[in-house]
Parts: sequence; structure tokens; C-alpha cells
Amino acid sequence: MIQDPVSPLPPTDVLIVGAGPAGLYAAFYAALRGLSVRLLDARPEPGGQLAALYPDRVVYDVPAAPATTAGELVQRLVQQLAPFEIDMRLSEVARTLTPHTDGWLVGTAPAGHAAPGPDAALRSYPARAVIIAAGMGALLPRPAPHADDHTDWPAPLPGPAPRRAWVQGGVPQATRAALELAQLGTHVTLSHRRALFRGTPEQLARLNTLRAEGRIDVHAPAPADLAPDVDATWHLNGYLPDLTPLLAWPLDWQGEYVPADDAGRTRLPGVFVAGDLSLAGGDFKLIAQAFAQAALSANHAAHHVRPDLRVRPGHSSDRRL
Repeated sequence: MIQDPVSPLPPTDVLIVGAGPAGLYAAFYAALRGLSVRLLDARPEPGGQLAALYPDRVVYDVPAAPATTAGELVQRLVQQLAPFEIDMRLSEVARTLTPHTDGWLVGTAPAGHAAPGPDAALRSYPARAVIIAAGMGALLPRPAPHADDHTDWPAPLPGPAPRRAWVQGGVPQATRAALELAQLGTHVTLSHRRALFRGTPEQLARLNTLRAEGRIDVHAPAPADLAPDVDATWHLNGYLPDLTPLLAWPLDWQGEYVPADDAGRTRLPGVFVAGDLSLAGGDFKLIAQAFAQAALSANHAAHHVRPDLRVRPGHSSDRRL
């Protein structure tokens, strides 16, 4: 069984579960209202589905951001947080929600523990309000065929960059991993069972340059018996969403959706929902809608935490950041 949560960190006004577009925008609006914000996500970088599944794809329906790649949109959302001190906790899966003094206590486990064991002690995060913006759930890497293979990128290297590495997969993270490892001086073998790799035009052009220079060996389609002599292997084959931990939270789930009112308030006082998880939007899943729900939830959370703050935020043009 999971060990008891470690001692909680100092509380924040708002804790946001999920660092996708809804979570990032909710963090911005809560911070804009002067609240302290902590942001949790299972992946090692913010962006949610945009960063993990299609960073190279062009998104056309975000207001004032015509023909922007999903990766660029994430960069802008993160840049929008720059004026504020957001406590961003990555590679942690939110698993428990319990009442706590003046709010809630969210327990997390390391993202590498899809089914936490005795070595996966929960870390505790107290907050006066919680906004759930977890999208499809925690995006966990598909398992690798060998236990010592790495399954996600970006990932901290355990030591110096390997002399030779094998990156398997055609997802954007595979192309990115190959390029960044090569930049560190690693000789990379990049393989995929199909004859193409995904990435931005700039990344794919760089990949072709490094291939021509002999710094990256590319095998696509890769032969079944390919077995290069390497020091480390990355098996990057996409992600599987996991809502399992959140489904245990008493939110009156309706399938994969959480019921909420127009303000994003769930049945639990001080717990809000925004984005793809909200029943209010149903299966009409648009980034623009997620932004609107995030703003509503954040401003109502601000009033919940500090009743002296009006729900309506006023004009941002009156502020100086």
C-alpha cells in the first residue's frame, strides 16, 4: 500500500491539477488576481495534450493566434506566466483529495509509478481551492519492452550524456530526443517501424542535416532485427491517458466528465473544474472553450479564497505586470 503522505508544503491559495492549456490559463488568471498558485502535471513539461500528442500540428481556431503550432501555443501560455511566481510541480500524478484545514490536501505520486507501490510515498500539497484541469487524465508513457528503457522525453539524464543512444519511435518526442542528444555529443540511432518521423519543419530539416553528417543513423522502416550497440535506449511510443486516480474523487462523475455549474463549481466546496473534464462542455472540446472555463473557474476560486475579491476581475488593461 502507499505510504503515508510526507509532511505538507506550505499551502497555496489555489492548486491546479493539469498543466495543459486550461490549467496554464487558469494559473495565469488566478495569479493575476494576486493569488499564490501551485500547478501539478504528470508529464515532465507543461502543455498537456498539445505538448505530448501533437506539438508539431498547426492549430487554427485559437483567437488571435492564426495558424500556430500546438507547441508554439504552449510556449506562449508558459510565457504568459513569467511575471508571476508559479510553483510548477511536474512528473507527479495527482492521486488523492482529502479535506484539510481551510481547504483541501492533494496527494501525488511520482509519474513513473502508474500503480504506486511501497516505494512511492505520496507528496502532500495543501490548498484553499483546487481547480481540476486534467484533460483526458494523466498522460503516462506507453510501457517499453525492456525495464531499463527510457519512456519519456524530456527526461533528466542520470549522469553524463551517453556515448551512443538508440531512440525508437516516430512521435514528435523521438525526433526531439534524437536532436537534443546529438546536440550533447551523443551518436544517435533513430528508428521507427514506419518510413517517417514527426516534428516541426525545422526539426526535420535539422534531422536530415545531422543524418548527412553521420551524427544520427536513421532506420525507417527499421528491420526487425535491428540491435545497435548503445549505452542507453529511449523507447518513445506515445502516451496513454489515465483518469483512474481522479475517478476515486467524490465528484459525482458522469462517465469521464465532472458535473459543475456555470462557474465551474463542483459538488465539493472550493473544488472547480475546467476544460475537457467539465460536463458543461460535453464532447464539444475546443481550446477556446477551455480558456473560457479556466477564466471562470479561476475568478470564482479567487472569490472563494478571498471573499473580498470580486468575481469579476476588471480590465486587465488597467494593470501593469
